Amino acid sequence: MKKTNADISGIVLLAKQPGKTSFSSLSSVKRALGTTKVGHTGTLDSFASGLLVVLVGKLTHLVPHITNFDKTYEALIEFGSETDTLDPTGQVIKTGKLPTKEEIESVLPNFLGETDQIPPAYSALHVDGKRASDLMREGKSVELKPRKITISSIKLLDFNEKYARIEVSCSKGTYIRSLARDIASKCGTVAHLKELLRTRVGPFFLKDAVGSDSQLLSDDKMEAEIRNSLLDMTPEVASLCGMDTAVLASRYISDFNNGRPLKNKMFISDLNSENSGSEIAVFYPDGKFGGVITKKQDKNRFLLNYGFVIHTEQKMKIYSWEQISTGRFNSDFKEKGIALTIGSFDGSHLGHQSLFRAVISQKEEGLVPGVLTFTRSLRGYKNPTEYEGDIVSLSQKLDNLALYGFEFAVVVDFSSEFGRIEGHDFLSSLVRNCNLKYLAEGVDFHCGYKGLLGMEEIKKIALELNFTVDTIDSVFFEGERVSSSRLRKCVLEKNFSLVQKMLLKPFELDCTGFHWRKEDDKIIFASKKGRQLLPPNGTYRTMVSFFNLKRASSECLMTGLDETYKSGEAQKTMASADCTLENGILRLAFSDNLISGYVRSIKFF
Repeated sequence: MKKTNADISGIVLLAKQPGKTSFSSLSSVKRALGTTKVGHTGTLDSFASGLLVVLVGKLTHLVPHITNFDKTYEALIEFGSETDTLDPTGQVIKTGKLPTKEEIESVLPNFLGETDQIPPAYSALHVDGKRASDLMREGKSVELKPRKITISSIKLLDFNEKYARIEVSCSKGTYIRSLARDIASKCGTVAHLKELLRTRVGPFFLKDAVGSDSQLLSDDKMEAEIRNSLLDMTPEVASLCGMDTAVLASRYISDFNNGRPLKNKMFISDLNSENSGSEIAVFYPDGKFGGVITKKQDKNRFLLNYGFVIHTEQKMKIYSWEQISTGRFNSDFKEKGIALTIGSFDGSHLGHQSLFRAVISQKEEGLVPGVLTFTRSLRGYKNPTEYEGDIVSLSQKLDNLALYGFEFAVVVDFSSEFGRIEGHDFLSSLVRNCNLKYLAEGVDFHCGYKGLLGMEEIKKIALELNFTVDTIDSVFFEGERVSSSRLRKCVLEKNFSLVQKMLLKPFELDCTGFHWRKEDDKIIFASKKGRQLLPPNGTYRTMVSFFNLKRASSECLMTGLDETYKSGEAQKTMASADCTLENGILRLAFSDNLISGYVRSIKFF
């Protein structure tokens, strides 16, 4: 679907032309995308040209987070004359001799590393609340203090009489006009900057920008190119921007969107690790960018704070048991009344689907369909040392439930306190706080303290509390009852075809939160994380799903990615691979060179 103006967000690499201000250069982006919400991560003087990294829509919040990039410039210095502005727009105020090529080459190494630089008097820096350039135009004298800058590389590209072309890679805050002045001073003369071209901003390059080639584009073509080049904020882009990444657990989306205190358990990744950085890009389970959080150490613990949040609309509302028990359930849902099924639902197999259909059908009666489930299978709570693992991760489970059409899920993090709730009190709380009107369960369903409340007792309580109970028969496949235990056994026996028939989809390992490392151009590996079941040691033919890298055609974003993945508007996000499992270590071997990291999932067939 074509994005509307209100929801367009992304990154545009734009080639600014000389003679235009950075601000006026953004007009083509505004027209192309139909929005006024744009910003950039570093101004270029009007006489200069080169790369502008433009942030659009909700990504404008990123401006203060990614303005510290190093930059690379090509600068044409004219020796023998210095202007008051140190660029071609000013008046000549000094003249001097012309240096030789050898003199220039001999002084350039003096500028490598960290040095002090005095900014130009004609600059946007503020003195006593006013721009230095405005004070200069008023005829007032301006003295700016030296500032620390870092130049990582500087070299002479060309020299011709009074002109020298140099390439400089430097830190934020470096004035190339001042550098031209200082190079000339080291040579015993004067100079000013004749031309300036910015070729790189952090991980972004001019050659990938719209309008970077020599061909002049019509307004219509320019705007079409801008629309086609819009980059999404992906984990790969965030990493290139110097941020760590974290995936938000599904059940905490509402807490995150509402600014509730951040805790490590809200994320699939472990943010308490000293290896994670101070700025972290957050992504929702579907891969969409959710904002930035910051981390700092306070004594022996890490504190997480919000930078900014990009809200998302949840297809399915998610509640904790604490929210339910304290009366914080959706008032509209409560007014209509709810239909519910309760269980671990590990795998959402054919038997579960019979329950789901019964609950979803109650929409025709005006009820709101929902499910109450647990962060992990109850078997895992009861026998943690002997339990092999869950068929699906919690994120996968919630995604499956949303696809079936449930409008809400109550996710219980099972605790000893929850386990002590009597069955009658448990059902009474659902009636009182959610207006439970319909419950569908299997014949062997039990609930309450020690599971003492069976279906016969539940039916009696339903008459007392005025809700309907349906008992749904078990489902059999190839002569045996379909269950999560049977699925778990099939995975451990490598019988993935039978698993697929009972799930109506392949067994899929959720890899969000895994930290992949590159072994060579075709192999990546990671240690298994989470509570999900792993097949036995061995090598399997699998399909690997990646986070979407839409329109990331820049080589800096697609390093090592085979050309077949670069064609078209939507990037291909699936690839076949041999997956070798050995004692919790996963190795993926691809037939083509692929980027490492940000594997979403691995499907076994």
